[in-house]
Amino acid sequence: MKKPIPVMINGLPGNMASLVEAALANHPQFKVIATSLTGPRKVTQRYNGKTGFKTLFAPPQHYSVIQETAKEWPDLIAIDFTQPNGVEENVNLYCSNNIPFIMGTTGGNRDILPSLVQNSNISAVIATNMSAPVVMLINMFIFAAENCPNTLKNWEIQIVESHQAKKEDVSGTALTIGEIMKGLGVKFIGAENIRKIRTELEQILTGIPKDALGGHGWHKYQLLSPDRNVMLGF
Repeated sequence: MKKPIPVMINGLPGNMASLVEAALANHPQFKVIATSLTGPRKVTQRYNGKTGFKTLFAPPQHYSVIQETAKEWPDLIAIDFTQPNGVEENVNLYCSNNIPFIMGTTGGNRDILPSLVQNSNISAVIATNMSAPVVMLINMFIFAAENCPNTLKNWEIQIVESHQAKKEDVSGTALTIGEIMKGLGVKFIGAENIRKIRTELEQILTGIPKDALGGHGWHKYQLLSPDRNVMLGF
């Protein structure tokens, strides 16, 4: 039997990192190691997760921790659900220490990330969303933008997105879809076109079930024609 692949889950004790840890807890092909990078507002601490106690390291220690971990676990894979302002630094760390990685964290300079990987010796998956139905939807919009350019020229897009209160940044999926829509001629500036909901009261009024307030993703997209006579929503 092959030895389990060591996995470093970065972003604990955040929601997505914890869910990934739980999914790998009893998987025979993977071993979650006891080291994790955590966000800027966290101090080095012990954390008891689904796969036992781990040490969470704050940003000042990331460089040395990654170097030591890469030496200890030469076949290591990293799964990153950390903080938006740490994306580029983390990708540089993975690339320079030959650690293949999966980057689910949004934020950072998304244009430079692929080139960092291409100039390294590793492979990586970098995606703002890894849900199969959402990826399908995004691909539908890409197809429309490539085959029907400027069909919605000068239309406006309004985006509302709701996530758990701990999610600080605007949804990367919403930003991705907005950017794709520009290929159809839609006017999209960026985060200014997106209203994010993070308060429980507003989420409940929006229709988010109470048992999902701690972890959910709810998006509403509306496209409005220049003459205000047609609206498309999804």
